[in-house]
Amino acid sequence: MTTTTMTTRNYFSSYNFEQMLNIKFDPTFLPVVATSFTLFIFLYKFINPILSNLLIKDYKMFTLAQKIDWSTRINSSINSLTVGIICIYMMIADHGLEANPLLYKSYLLKTNLSIVIGYLLSDTAISMIHYKKIGDPFSMAHHLVSVYAFSYVLTLNVMPYFANFRLLAELSTPLVNIRWFLDTLKFSKTSKAFVFNGILMTLVFFFVRILAMPIYWWKVYTVAITPLWIHMGHFRFVLIFVCTILDIINLYWFSKMVLGCLRIMRAVYGKKHG
Repeated sequence: MTTTTMTTRNYFSSYNFEQMLNIKFDPTFLPVVATSFTLFIFLYKFINPILSNLLIKDYKMFTLAQKIDWSTRINSSINSLTVGIICIYMMIADHGLEANPLLYKSYLLKTNLSIVIGYLLSDTAISMIHYKKIGDPFSMAHHLVSVYAFSYVLTLNVMPYFANFRLLAELSTPLVNIRWFLDTLKFSKTSKAFVFNGILMTLVFFFVRILAMPIYWWKVYTVAITPLWIHMGHFRFVLIFVCTILDIINLYWFSKMVLGCLRIMRAVYGKKHG
């Protein structure tokens, strides 16, 4: 037996296994979730419409469905930028997170998860209320599955590395929203702003959601061969089941992006050589 194997086994059999035995429900950050939920509802209902009315001259001409969607996408962008930046910081600065991927308590991660869970619940509530206008079953499924998984990490401190890794995906969301904003403001699909954002959106989505998949699943494999994995019980299946669903949804969205990007590039090419 190598020194590395002995060290790993001793580490998992003492510190981590003791933590595993002491896992218990921790409701400490649930008020932060409630605060995040309330804040995003307040932004959606009051702040976003007021600022949009002042800053966007075409806002008054939007349909009710467009105004609802516009406001929810502002919320989406705020959430994505906030949690995405914190996620990157943790990947760089919090070395304990990678060293303890299965069991680890980080107050910054729990704060970040509280923000995103509050946002996801608020957006799901808005989508349900206005389902006929802006309802999207794929987005709602994505939200609910994410809340289910993140709640385990928030309240039980299990699988922290994987939760933080999945939050990287949020970095592509603002560009997706910008595309919708440009389309709603009637920018030409062959305009420089639309084309540049479309290409950048597809590239960023690919790097943080598609290319990240094999890296993520390799990390899952590396912990699945450790002694602690067998003691993680049903948390193992939550991790695999939830992330498989999210990856399928992301592949579906990416396929639509690529097709859209190709259509626009063909239109631009045709316009230049027509």
